[in-house]
Amino acid sequence: MTKVGARRDAAGRVLPAQRPEELREGIEANLRSLCVERLDLVNLRLVGTRLGTVVALEEQLGALEEMRQEGKLDLIGLSNVDQAHVQLALELVDVGAIQNAYSIIDRQDDELVEFARQREIAFVPFFPLGSAFRGGPGRLAGEATIVQVAGQHGATPAQIALAWLLARYDRMLLIPGTSSIAHLEENIAAIEIELDAAELAALDRVEQRDAA
Repeated sequence: MTKVGARRDAAGRVLPAQRPEELREGIEANLRSLCVERLDLVNLRLVGTRLGTVVALEEQLGALEEMRQEGKLDLIGLSNVDQAHVQLALELVDVGAIQNAYSIIDRQDDELVEFARQREIAFVPFFPLGSAFRGGPGRLAGEATIVQVAGQHGATPAQIALAWLLARYDRMLLIPGTSSIAHLEENIAAIEIELDAAELAALDRVEQRDAA
């Protein structure tokens, strides 16, 4: 899985790179760096989605579909999108995945997750433990409900947050960051945690309580 549609300038700012030639260049660069002839999934990142894209979505998806027909990629995904963009995209191409920020403490895409479920589109949450803007992993450890459920399972708050995501949808694909083998093993162990209905109901209220 890789991503195109954006670039960083010398100061590290994220800028659009959505013209067909830029998308093609990004895919070709990924093919070279990964030493493969075909990418399994390419996510199109829409920079500034809610402010409008620099290049029409139809043109961007047309470029990716052309490369898919050439055998350079298998599935087309979307990143940093809202439901309106996904609906438009579905009129043009098959959408394999949606990659947006989503976690137990960032629930603004609840409806989009349900939309993906209804259409059997994989959902790939980035910042699955919460972004730094919402307190990140540190905030998980400060949520009494998450800590309580973690204690019941002999788990960490981060593991419970990941288990909650996995319970949301069977096509939820997690990509949590890791800084060590031990951290990686801790993340993987979240797969074994089975949350019951009461625990899920309590965890579902965490972000809603915060929003209230």
